[in-house]
Order: sequence, then C-alpha cells, then structure tokens
Amino acid sequence: MRSFCLLALFGLLSLSLGAQASSALESKNEQTEAFFKVTLPYKGEPSVHQSLGDAMAILLVRLTGQKQFLTSRVAQAYLKKPKAWLKTYNIVSRTEEGVLVGKNIVYTFLEGKLRQEFHQRFVPIWPLSTRPKTLVLGSLVQGKTVTQLTDETLQYRVDAEFREYPKQIKLPIALPTYRWNVPVESKMDSGKKLSTVLKALEVFAKSNQRDLNQHYLLRFQVQMRGGEKNVLTWTLYHSHGDSVLSGEQVGGNITALTEQMFDNVMAYYVQLEEQVVSHNSVNLQPILLTVYDVMDVKHMAQFESLLKSNPDTVRSVALVSMQAGRVQYRITPQINYQTVLNWIEGWPESTLIEGVSADNVIEINVTPEFFSD
Repeated sequence: MRSFCLLALFGLLSLSLGAQASSALESKNEQTEAFFKVTLPYKGEPSVHQSLGDAMAILLVRLTGQKQFLTSRVAQAYLKKPKAWLKTYNIVSRTEEGVLVGKNIVYTFLEGKLRQEFHQRFVPIWPLSTRPKTLVLGSLVQGKTVTQLTDETLQYRVDAEFREYPKQIKLPIALPTYRWNVPVESKMDSGKKLSTVLKALEVFAKSNQRDLNQHYLLRFQVQMRGGEKNVLTWTLYHSHGDSVLSGEQVGGNITALTEQMFDNVMAYYVQLEEQVVSHNSVNLQPILLTVYDVMDVKHMAQFESLLKSNPDTVRSVALVSMQAGRVQYRITPQINYQTVLNWIEGWPESTLIEGVSADNVIEINVTPEFFSD
C-alpha cells in the first residue's frame, strides 16, 4: 500500500511539474538574465544600499552553489564593493493573490563582467542546466499531530515557509499535492536503499522524459518542542533509491533550519558536478549540429543566437555550412555532449532525427513556428 501511494504521488507530480523548454528566444534570454537578478523586500530609501550587500551574497551563493564561498578572499572582494558589479536596480510592487502588500527592490548585476571575472579567477559557475530537481517532502510534528507541508498547508503555516531560499539560490524544487508515506530515516538506517523512493523516482523521471540521475527526493521532519528548540531531521535520496545524505539541525527558527539543510544539499550537488566535469573535461569533443528546413538567413541568425544564449551549456558556436535549407554548426560544449543533447531535445517546434549513429552528431528538423515571435 505504501509503495502504491508513492507511485501515485510521483505520477501526479510528473504531470504538474514537468520541465518546459522555452519556445522563443526572448523567453530564453529572460531566463539567463534572471540568473543575475536578485529580488529583496524594499523597506525605504536607506535599504537600497544596505540590502545591496545581501543581494550580492545571494548572487554569489546562486552562482557557485556554495555558501562557504562567501568566506573566501575572492568573495569578500565582491562583497566589499558590490556597487561595482551592479547594472541597475528598480523598485516594483509586491502583490499576493492580486493584493498589493508592499514593494520589492530588484537588483540586476553585470552578467558579462561577472562571468569574465569568475573565469579569470578560476571560479566555476554551477550551470542551471545541470541542477537536479529535488522533490521536497516536509512535515511538522507537534505532539501527536503531523502536518505535511504542501502548498495548501503552507498558506497558514507561514512559520514553516521554506520555499523562498531555494528560489533565491535557483535550486529547483517541487512540492507534492498528494499525501505521502516516506519515513525520515534514522542514523541507523542511513545509507540503506528505500525501494518505495526508487520506484517513485523512476515513474517521475520517465514521465518527465529526463535523465533519472537528475532527480532526488528530500524528506525532512521538524519536531516542535514548545518552549525548547526545534529539531529538524532530513534525508536526501538518490534516484537509485539510496540515502546519500542526511543531517540534523537544532534551533528555534524553522526557516533558518531549512536554509542550513538546503545549503548542505546544494553543496552535495556541486561536489557531484565537479566530479562529472573533471571526468569529462578531457573528452569535450566538438559537436556537429545539422538543422534542416531553415530557409531564411534571418532565421539562421535567430537560431545561432539561441545556441549562444545558453553559455552554461554551450561554450562556443561556429557556422560550418549552409545550403539548400540545411545549416550546420560546430558546437563546443561547456560540459558534455549529453547535456547539449538534453537541452536541444527539449526545444518545442523541433524534432530530433533518430538513428544518427556517429558520435557527437545531432540532427534536427524545425517547423516555421520555431522562429515565430
């Protein structure tokens, strides 16, 4: 019965939380630009400069995926003079369910300058395209009452709101809309495989048509002890069903406890990413991309702009040839062939041509709608 509930849970999640690729260049560029935008509550004119340092700190954690990076000498140089890296800031209205509740300040940082600076200082940026999706199952325990933290329950349990921090640092998470039954493992159980998690994640990954390795399940539980400090216990499950990481935090503020949890989870992901990059760095062979049904020079330029709009995945793009509606590009990947293939495969109004046997070769057909505004 427990296995059936988990399968049903992730089946429903897969329908509502599937990743949707951008259908236009504008949308893709907005996503890239948003990576260098930080939004914070606006509390009056003095807060413009006071919160700029906080915004820079959030950006540095977002870019590197490592909270401990803030203590480094490199990060301290950015934090001491955050204005040097600021492009613009804007004051905007903040609404909730259509009701004006205050104002936000949006800081936009200099993307090109920061990317170049990070490159020169050998500070790797954690690509958005390789960040795994984490399904988060949280609950509160007060006496004999257990409250599962869904979108609905978090509307009145604001003391347990944990979604803002992963949103700020661009850590993709999803919440279920269905009741679950995945226990929080004790330290004695750490490292054991949980078959219900494995089966559920397999269903979720297949429904989303994404690599199974890009999915994790994070289960946490907060024991609320009245006048005493709260205890947060959590476990991270890999897509293979294994418990790969676990921890325990003690403190009064639930949001602060969950932030520590996400910092640990994020650091684990970055460590895995570094291992993958190190393993693949010697094999970053160029990719030959052939695009059919491109009949207009303007469309060719739009397509090339699209390829260059994702620097986290594509390092460089060069036109090889163009004839009879067929355009060929030589792509140098930022990470590996599979990452580029996964990205291109998700484009709407395009079809991947199957049966291409040569290594590092991708061929696709595009429809006229692919280039529509």
